[in-house]
Amino acid sequence: MIYLLSKLFTALLLPPGLFITVLALLALYIKRARRILGVAALFLYALSIHPVADRLLAHYEEPFRHTTLPADADAVVVLGGGNIRGNPIPLTDEALKRSLYGLSIAKEHDIPLIVSGSGEEGYNEFQGLVDSLERLDPLLCADLPISHTYAPGFRIIGETESADTYENARLTQQMIPKERPTLIIVTSAYHMKRALMLFRLAGIEDIHPAAVNFYVEEKSGIEARDLLPSIWAFLNSYRALHEFFGIVKVEARKLLK
Repeated sequence: MIYLLSKLFTALLLPPGLFITVLALLALYIKRARRILGVAALFLYALSIHPVADRLLAHYEEPFRHTTLPADADAVVVLGGGNIRGNPIPLTDEALKRSLYGLSIAKEHDIPLIVSGSGEEGYNEFQGLVDSLERLDPLLCADLPISHTYAPGFRIIGETESADTYENARLTQQMIPKERPTLIIVTSAYHMKRALMLFRLAGIEDIHPAAVNFYVEEKSGIEARDLLPSIWAFLNSYRALHEFFGIVKVEARKLLK
């Protein structure tokens, strides 16, 4: 009983459930705006439950759940996912998972790992990874080959100038002394479609996705709790809508190029 009440409290009295509750109550008491407020409450509710939010996000994630990587790639490129200077482990959860996954692929294939992204206020993704690894395992970090220039074989290379995914692609290509490099791209699953589009827009065709950070579970059926408003479901809706508009922008950019 206490568990059920706790779940209802979280769903109805914390965002986004709080906003849905307020909109629904206003719809009951403000007759002139009842239809608009009711539609707004239903729309927000739909975006805040997993059956809808996960369906939206799965459109971007599922194509990259099971992929095959080439044995002859020139480098692994990890796209930045953010860092917070001052944290014991500066990389955010998404960025850390991207970097560790990319690191494992690069080591397994004995190819360079290029960490791409300028970060904020001069604290780039490459430095965030180095600082995080030093905190997690100083002995391991001491043995890692670190460089700012490209060379074959396993090493961590920092590309620290790019501000967005398109620049990630363009500046990474300039680092590799090969006209048509074969790259393995590591980023969050929901972001992969747009990332591949931007790499192709930058002129890199031989690219292979290695997705991480899946937010939609592989499960069948809907549970009752999935119908309660949840900030986690709402975040999945946000990610899906953010990618939708991002891809629209990429398509517009292709037309203007």
